Amino acid sequence: MAHILVIDDEEDIRIILERFFKKEGHTVDTAGDGKAAMRMLKLNHFDLVTTDVMMPEMDGLELITAIRREFSDIRIIAMTGGAAYVDRDLMLTTAKAMRADKVIAKPLDIKVLKVAVDELLANGT
Repeated sequence: MAHILVIDDEEDIRIILERFFKKEGHTVDTAGDGKAAMRMLKLNHFDLVTTDVMMPEMDGLELITAIRREFSDIRIIAMTGGAAYVDRDLMLTTAKAMRADKVIAKPLDIKVLKVAVDELLANGT
């Protein structure tokens, strides 16, 4: 199975995704922001990253750019619910333009996430 890094500033989301991926048989690590994620990416090999777009420290868009520059083989799923001042669809379109492999709107539909993960892992590992 795959080694997945879940990045989200909301602890509840990290826990839900970690449990889901472990139930699916994957190895999972988590990070609360892009800077912590980059440190982890430099120490371990990951097959897939799921990242929130709106985060403190280093946001998901910055993170996607850094991953593509340093770890081009990692598959990326970007997720966001937007914010009061940011349009969700614009953020997802921007993440896709920055070469996220898949984009998913929050609130998450776990079935949609499973299909995306299965597809990316089948095509990338």
